[in-house]
Amino acid sequence: EVWRRLLDPDFIGYSAPGVEAVERVDATRFRMILGFGVALLKLRFALDVEMYDIVEGRSARMRASGHAPGSDVEMLSSIRIEDATAGRVRLHWDAASRLTGAVTGIGSRLMETVARKLTAQFWQNFADRVARETAAARR
Repeated sequence: EVWRRLLDPDFIGYSAPGVEAVERVDATRFRMILGFGVALLKLRFALDVEMYDIVEGRSARMRASGHAPGSDVEMLSSIRIEDATAGRVRLHWDAASRLTGAVTGIGSRLMETVARKLTAQFWQNFADRVARETAAARR
């Protein structure tokens, strides 16, 4: 179930904070629009997302890049699933992001903290949604 959801653009997209729209391009690519705000600066980003280096049922990488007026963002994530206890899996992930433009005027430390928080929130939302839907399907 976790693997299936990792490759579902709608599920991935709506696990991310601030997502307004998701559009599937093909089996491994999608576009999304999301609102992003730090302090008084609010931006609306258009992101192109691609899943690649896919090892079915085990691992993948995700690349996202996009722009908002005066700012650009690039993100790379690695995802790996391993068996845990009976009926459970452990999801390992790491992510790196780079912001340029108006957003960086806020201050690099603040932006780094916000980026980490949003990334962690995304993966927590993802895990919570998978758990809820799996539990509901078993009822």
